[in-house]
Amino acid sequence: MRLYFYALFSCLGFAGCEQHLYRRDEGRPARVAPAGPLPGPPLAAPVPPRPALAVPGIALVINGQPHRLLVQARNDSARPLSTVAYFADDDRARQHPTLVRGFDGRFTFTLRDAAGQQVFQRQLRKADFAKVGTADIVVESAVAPPAFLGYSAALGALVFTVDFAVPDSDDGFQAVLLLNLKGQVVRLSPGRGLSGGPDCDPALAHDGRAMLTNAEIIRPGLPPLRLARPGADLAGAFFLTDTTVLAVYDPGKNRPVRLPDGLLSYERRATPQQLQAPNAFVVSVANGQVLSKFHYHGYYEGMGYSVPHHCLPATRTCYLLDEKRGLYLLPAAAPGPPAVMRFAEMPRFVAPQWAQEVRFEMQGEDAQFAFYADTLHPRRIRYQRLQD
Repeated sequence: MRLYFYALFSCLGFAGCEQHLYRRDEGRPARVAPAGPLPGPPLAAPVPPRPALAVPGIALVINGQPHRLLVQARNDSARPLSTVAYFADDDRARQHPTLVRGFDGRFTFTLRDAAGQQVFQRQLRKADFAKVGTADIVVESAVAPPAFLGYSAALGALVFTVDFAVPDSDDGFQAVLLLNLKGQVVRLSPGRGLSGGPDCDPALAHDGRAMLTNAEIIRPGLPPLRLARPGADLAGAFFLTDTTVLAVYDPGKNRPVRLPDGLLSYERRATPQQLQAPNAFVVSVANGQVLSKFHYHGYYEGMGYSVPHHCLPATRTCYLLDEKRGLYLLPAAAPGPPAVMRFAEMPRFVAPQWAQEVRFEMQGEDAQFAFYADTLHPRRIRYQRLQD
């Protein structure tokens, strides 16, 4: 999917004016009122200063000082690219090599201080991101502008996501890029899949001391904390607090299955023990220790697994939706086993909304829900089924 952004520019016009001063004495010839030297020509009204030109880039503060960051992306049609990829005409055929063609692209990152002096300028090309995804997607994709997530003082890095997608398809990947204040690449890591993968948006902790990707937690002065677990695939992950991450796993593995008509398909296979074991873990960012674990069911949608959730600061609680059962209430302050609020325990919403209630929505597999959480009593929740 390609995203395009449009900006609307406005112009201001200014007009000057003149003022003429005169006086007339009744019954006498008209003359200039004040005696003495003749006045000079009337002064033009002062012209308002022109508005300052907009400074391009993103304003941010680094080490207490204002800076501006300019991020540019451009296709380079003067540099054609090609690579060999392996495709199958149908599910019965063996894969065969196919020549894939495209063009190179440039990503330019420029950081300037408050005086406009350049701190660094770094240029990367499409090939610099190939190790995160696959070479054929990199070659075929058009260049999209990187998205700036923020600056982490603890990591000493500017954080970006860069998307690569094959035109007119859902085949693509996302890279998470960390640049230090010299413009050097600190880390390249996989981001959210564009055509499936874990329900995990790359994010900085609020205090900036950790970075979450869909494969690892990046921490200052420590090796990345990998989120992989044996016998399962990561289904989703997000920061519960600045120091904890909730990671949910889909047990088992996808295995190829030959159908009666000869077509090749895939199905997920898990043992009864894997299905009964806890698959949701609250993990410490500092050392990877599992602080609590429980069993949770998200759901599959067209592009992958989803973990519908909403974290509400007013109640210091994270709410997970299980469309068949209700809500899991996971306390943020003291991670432990969640409380389960079944739909049968929650009254249906009847207007009006109470002043102390906070409304939020979550999408399930078959329906969308609105919940009304009482900030004075976190376990007092009303719900509303919005659509089927």
